[in-house]
Amino acid sequence: MKYWAGETPNKSIKLKHKYVMDSVINYYTEEDPQIEYEYKKLFLDNGAYSALKNSQRTILNEEKVLDIQETLKPEYTVPLDYPFTPDMDRAVMEKRWQKTKQNLEYWIEVTDLNLVPALHAWNHKSLRENIKLLYKKDQDYISMGSVLTTANEFKGFFGDRQPSKNLIDSIITTKQLCDQHNLDIHIFGFGSSPITYHIGAFIGIKSTDSIGYKRKAAYGKIILPQTGERYCGNGEAKFGNRKKNGNKASSYLTKDELDKLSQCQCPICREQAPDGTVRWENLKDDWVKRTYHNKWVMEQEEHISNTYRDDKEEYMKFLDETIAKSGLNHLWEYTKRRVTQSKLDQFYG
Repeated sequence: MKYWAGETPNKSIKLKHKYVMDSVINYYTEEDPQIEYEYKKLFLDNGAYSALKNSQRTILNEEKVLDIQETLKPEYTVPLDYPFTPDMDRAVMEKRWQKTKQNLEYWIEVTDLNLVPALHAWNHKSLRENIKLLYKKDQDYISMGSVLTTANEFKGFFGDRQPSKNLIDSIITTKQLCDQHNLDIHIFGFGSSPITYHIGAFIGIKSTDSIGYKRKAAYGKIILPQTGERYCGNGEAKFGNRKKNGNKASSYLTKDELDKLSQCQCPICREQAPDGTVRWENLKDDWVKRTYHNKWVMEQEEHISNTYRDDKEEYMKFLDETIAKSGLNHLWEYTKRRVTQSKLDQFYG
């Protein structure tokens, strides 16, 4: 599964990217939008969900969004869509989907950009119909937007990819229905940790992204291979769970976690002290170095998943030996059961 590293125009850190996810919203007020970081390929989101989250619910102008997309010339981009929020009633959702469809038709007509239209649905019937519509529009790569959960709730809707059985159900069901039309899927924000990334890869999602590698670093957290984030800052950050047996960075990591970190091959962790020992302590006081480390770890997870691309049985064994040891093992076991079914649950009939 392709991993696109989320980025913003933050000038305090200069990262080189192979594959980067950015958003129109970051350039919306600029007269001459330009990207200042280095990259190989760009996936440009349209900024619709960020605008919707704004307390004043900014209304994006279609022509301005399209102009920014064409100016930045991304590898992929999302036509301006109208995502849902949990407080909207069905009539509002249906109206917003109609506007999303209209924009897709307009984007297809006026631009040669590679489009990854957003899929939204408010019940099982609309999910099937809306997937079929995107297929009929000659789309072969779509993004999963506001899609219902099995409980017809929108916990885990677009932009809030918190791991849960409901979200896993939504993703697997969407993937199974898309497979009937040979549609590939991008899931926004599902690459925030190795565990969620590998769950998505095992399901068969084409790509995901996350800016979590940078956000975690800013709050004193590092990502451990095939695991999740752990606090290793200087004891001053007040974000997330931390152990209470001391104020040194090492006190927040178990022996097994320290052993795993000591084997990290990223350029930051391989910097050595004069005695030849690995200086993972570089991560303690420097959020920029934590950012480099976290990004490197997530890109290695992509490499690992690619090695199992043609051997699902071996991939399953690998994840049984890694994710199975984490606190999200129940989600992995649930994913495994659903993915290995020969057909959709009768519930989806």
